[in-house]
Amino acid sequence: MNQPYYIYRQFMIDRYGEVLQRIPIDPGFGCPNRNADGSGGCLFCAEDGGRAIQTRTAESWREQIDMALQFARDRYGAQKFMGYCQAYSGTHADYEQQANFFRHVLDYGNFTAFTIGTRPDCLPPKTLELFKELAEKTDLWIELGVQTVHNQTLAHIRRGHTWEVSRNAIQCLSDLGISCAVHLIFGLPGEDESDWHATAQAIAALPIRGIKFHNLHIIKGTALAAYYSKKPFPVLDEHDYAEVLIDAIARMPPDIPVMRLQTDTPSNELIAPRWQMKKGQFTDYVAHQMRRRGIRQGDLSKI
Repeated sequence: MNQPYYIYRQFMIDRYGEVLQRIPIDPGFGCPNRNADGSGGCLFCAEDGGRAIQTRTAESWREQIDMALQFARDRYGAQKFMGYCQAYSGTHADYEQQANFFRHVLDYGNFTAFTIGTRPDCLPPKTLELFKELAEKTDLWIELGVQTVHNQTLAHIRRGHTWEVSRNAIQCLSDLGISCAVHLIFGLPGEDESDWHATAQAIAALPIRGIKFHNLHIIKGTALAAYYSKKPFPVLDEHDYAEVLIDAIARMPPDIPVMRLQTDTPSNELIAPRWQMKKGQFTDYVAHQMRRRGIRQGDLSKI
C-alpha cells in the first residue's frame, strides 16, 4: 500500500538496493553533559545513554560488532550492514582517539554505511576533517540530537547547548557534503502544540537528510522521573502524539526519509506514558489517519 510518508526502509532500498541492518557500537566516549561518575546529563537521558540491549555484555568494540552482526544475521537474515555509534556522544573524545577508533572500526566491520550519533556541540574542526576522510571510505551519516528549537526548553532539560548551535552544526555538515539526520522530541515539559509546530517547521527549512521523531518517555532512574514525581506534567498519549506527528511529517520535504516515529523503552523501565497501542499498531494508525484525511509528507512544507 502506498505510504503517505517516505519510510526509512524504502529509502534504504532506493539508496542501497536492500535494507541495511544497524550494528550498534558504543565507542565509550561518554558525554560532555555528564559528570565523571556518570551523573548529570540531560533531564530525560537514561543511565546507559542509549546503549543497545543486545551488546550490553560485550567487553570490547570488536565483541560488540561480532555480537550485533550475529544477532542481525540470526534474527533478520541480514546481508548488508550499517555501523551505528548510538550511545552517549560519538565524538566526545580528542581527535586521536576518534580517528583511531573510527578507522579501525571501518576496517573491521566492512559496513555499507556508517552512522555516528552525537551532539551539535561536539563537532570541533578536527572532527569535521575526520568526517571528510571517513566519507571517502563509506556512506557516512551524522545523527544530531537537536530535540527542540526552543532555547528555554533546552535550558530546562539541561541540554547544554542552544538552538543556534544545532542550526549551525546542520548547516556546516551540509556544506561539507555530509548527510545529517536530526532527532526531535515532542512532549518536553513546558512545550505545547505551537512549539512543536515551530520546531518541525524550523528543522524542515534546513538541509537535513533524515528525521527521527520521538515522543517523550519518562524513564525510571532519570532526572526527569524525579522531576515528574514532584511536579507532574501532561504526557502525550498515542492519539495526541499521532496528531503532533502527522502535522510534523506534513511539514517535512517529501524526499526526507522518516527514520523513526516513536520512542522505544523497555516496559519495566518506563514510567509514562503507558500506551494501549503496540509499536506496529501505532505506525499503522498514523498511516491510516494520513490516508483518510488526504495528508502526505510535504503538504505543509515551504520548500
